[in-house]
Amino acid sequence: MNKKVFFLTAIVSAFCAALLTAQESVSVQEENAGTVPLLLEGIWSNRERYVVFDSGFYSEGKPVMQNILRVFHSFYDDRAAESSEYTEKHPRDVNQATAKRAAEEITVHFHPLTEQLFTAEKNLNVVNEDGTVLYALEEPSGAWDMEIKYPGFKETYHVPLCVIGNELYLDFAVKSISYAFNENPLYGFFKDEGKASGITINPPVYSKELSSYFVSSDAVYTIRYWRTDMEYDGVKTAQFSDQGATYEVPKHLKSFGETFTCVNGRGTKIRNIEKSPDFSGEYKSNRVHIERTVLDEDGGSHKEESETCTIVAFGKPYLTLLSVKEIEEILRQDAEKRPPQSKPLFPPHGLLDFDWSVLDSRLEAVFRRMFRSGTFSR
Repeated sequence: MNKKVFFLTAIVSAFCAALLTAQESVSVQEENAGTVPLLLEGIWSNRERYVVFDSGFYSEGKPVMQNILRVFHSFYDDRAAESSEYTEKHPRDVNQATAKRAAEEITVHFHPLTEQLFTAEKNLNVVNEDGTVLYALEEPSGAWDMEIKYPGFKETYHVPLCVIGNELYLDFAVKSISYAFNENPLYGFFKDEGKASGITINPPVYSKELSSYFVSSDAVYTIRYWRTDMEYDGVKTAQFSDQGATYEVPKHLKSFGETFTCVNGRGTKIRNIEKSPDFSGEYKSNRVHIERTVLDEDGGSHKEESETCTIVAFGKPYLTLLSVKEIEEILRQDAEKRPPQSKPLFPPHGLLDFDWSVLDSRLEAVFRRMFRSGTFSR
């Protein structure tokens, strides 16, 4: 093997190995069962529903989520999921659209997948045990695995979600922070946390495959993971090569309690890698500023700064944060809305204003064709 190629391969493999273990050096704080992350507070909305994670009500020490369905083309709000205590304070309308039975009482619990980062002016910088300081450059961001407990179901369901700015996504990938400098902030391995069908009042449907990514200095490699009955091993790695460089990624991933693999059996070589100059389709990434103190050989120290990315979200956001703070105010405004009047079946001028010249000209044309064909004779 050419010495330059061997040297480059060794460097990339060492960097990737360090990247896979970088998560151990990052202090991702576990959220308490009774708390909702700051970035998830407020009222989130799309065309189908309102979602409130921090409703202020709890069951067995866990937050009870509000999930309000916007039915009939968003002209009616069905309070399908909320705390029973909230229902007592604010009785629900009972009609043909709203079921007479009580609303679903759904509890949630959040496990962080990345650090919850705010901009510097918020003075909420994350400081790790080694003194490394992290904060968001433009928009706050964070990612969580939301555990959901539905009434009547023994299983615990999972909905991975991330927030960048005022937008919440369900389709995204996260990267362990690496302090190695690279001109491309996206450089590294992005793990697909799995995609749920939505934040719904019924158990969600999960994606059957995961699409993770390794981003090099000038390319994006898409790696397909599929479900397997193998025993999960978080240490094993798999490799692929391109242009003389070898990259290492986790052989197994864990999502929704299932194990996913990118190679069969005991193999370690990944096949059918898709290479592209960038992520396909629409995507949005966060920007993370890193500051760390480095010791000099003479006993002194200096600060080093770099930029990285920990989250890449794909497609359109699933929910958007509203500026209104009270859900009661939104429900009141929606109740006052009236659907627009449907268009009349007939033209506005009515039959009395019918223009007979249209009919006359049409009959004249018919007679003309009949005379020409010899049907009538003069």
